[in-house]
Amino acid sequence: MEVSKLTNLIKVCMTGLNDRQKEILEGRYGLNKADTFTLAELGGRYGLTRERVRQIEALALKVSRQRTSNGELNDFTKAATVALRSAGGIKREDLLVADLAQSGNASPEQANRVKFLLELSGKFSLSKEDSNFYPYWYLSDADQKKAVGFIAALAKSADRNNFKASFTAAAKNSGISDLVARNYAAVSKNVAMNIFGDLGLSEWPEINPRTARDWAYLVLKKEERPMHFNDIAVAVTKLRERAAHAPTVHNELIKDEKFVLVGKGTYTLREFGITPGTAREIIAHYLRKHGPMSAKQVVGLVLKERLFKENTVLINLQNRKNFKRLDDGRYSVLA
Repeated sequence: MEVSKLTNLIKVCMTGLNDRQKEILEGRYGLNKADTFTLAELGGRYGLTRERVRQIEALALKVSRQRTSNGELNDFTKAATVALRSAGGIKREDLLVADLAQSGNASPEQANRVKFLLELSGKFSLSKEDSNFYPYWYLSDADQKKAVGFIAALAKSADRNNFKASFTAAAKNSGISDLVARNYAAVSKNVAMNIFGDLGLSEWPEINPRTARDWAYLVLKKEERPMHFNDIAVAVTKLRERAAHAPTVHNELIKDEKFVLVGKGTYTLREFGITPGTAREIIAHYLRKHGPMSAKQVVGLVLKERLFKENTVLINLQNRKNFKRLDDGRYSVLA
């Protein structure tokens, strides 16, 4: 709804109200400015009890509903109904307000006026913000139940390594489209989108990074390649728009087993299948896994996931305390 139409509709809603009733509604809903006031605050301003302010508000809303019952509010109500139905019967308040205000950046006053009209219409229900959900409006209890059920099922079945598949499966099982599923997810605080536009559970560090360690994890997971801690710090700084100091990042990487040192100052993620350990430990790992091998074979396997120099691997192989050179030239691990 255009700003001028929204303003005119509010004027129509106020027609027939006395000055005190107008002031109470304007103060309660922030119709003329961003701030809204409680019953007690308005009571203090006008020298009235909290209950008296509530009575004035209730009567003013009743008069406004009667005043707009002949059709002035119909276009707005229809637009809100269409917006909610297309979203699966439920929509996060800020997103619905942006739709109805026809602005991705509605002013606080515009947003307050839209919220006032949603309540005034009496056709929609508001669920207030809590620890699990953002505030949202919905058409029916059945719509609300379906959305909450989808979110619960998604959180339970979410696969961290393939959230997209989990999301698609949960939507299919709930009988909803991908668009509606994304709208339902937007209502939940337990599902979020990271800076790269990837959906996942908000508890996952790659989705909702808080610490330098979390941001480093996100960078490495997205890059899918080993990176020096200096480069990781630079990438984190760009992403979160706040300085990440290289020594701090390095310290976080050292003390967390999620990260694997693959070369001097260079790290990757253990979940990529990289075996942690020193050159000696990595060599021993492959010899135990594959049996005796030639020096060339050992070097080839180790350098696939480590940034060691070839000489480092060869020198470690020649350590007779750890490895044995067989008669055919292959190497094995000493028992």
